[in-house]
Amino acid sequence: MSAISIRAMRMEDFDEVEAFLAEHFFKQEPLMLIPQEDPKQSEVIPAEAELHRSLIPQDLSLVAVDGERIVGVVLAGELAPEDLEREYQEAEHKEAVFLLDKIHKFLAGIERQANIFEHYGVERALYLYMLGVDTTVRRQRVGTRLVEATIELGRQRGYPLVTSTCTNMNSRRLMTALHMECVLSKDYADYKDEHGEIVLRASEPHTSASVVAIRL
Repeated sequence: MSAISIRAMRMEDFDEVEAFLAEHFFKQEPLMLIPQEDPKQSEVIPAEAELHRSLIPQDLSLVAVDGERIVGVVLAGELAPEDLEREYQEAEHKEAVFLLDKIHKFLAGIERQANIFEHYGVERALYLYMLGVDTTVRRQRVGTRLVEATIELGRQRGYPLVTSTCTNMNSRRLMTALHMECVLSKDYADYKDEHGEIVLRASEPHTSASVVAIRL
């Protein structure tokens, strides 16, 4: 029986969560490994950390802990229809210099196109923004347990829907195995700059993003 337990993320976890994500998410996520002309473009931008911080007070994010050590993280928050349009417009009007900016621009586009609110006829959803698992506890169902706990939390809080955008094949397999429906998938190769060059040259088999959701 695993000694790993899951609890709510607290503000005092923030520094440890950021250090955890730097090591076990941003160094593992296939999109973040796409080579850039300038290595500095692959750095995690300050706005990303501020987004993470802003989600914690919503009391929808979770950590998996082994004793006192964080071994898994889910960052989640409430999503409303107007958020899709606002995030799309912000991404469209922001110059995509850093790799994260390019990723956000692509994801904002597919999420707007999928429009889970119209698809399911709901007015709010719990959005699972980020899932990270310590490399030393992979294949111990930590990621699955975190997503299951997020779905249950959404049910307890009265959300009609839990949704996420899977950026690689592994996360898509995990989410769909938990009966989340794939609403829309889009290849990264479809995202091109003004010169017709592919912006996100993702490696196989992580060549598309998928918006998934489950009705509660």
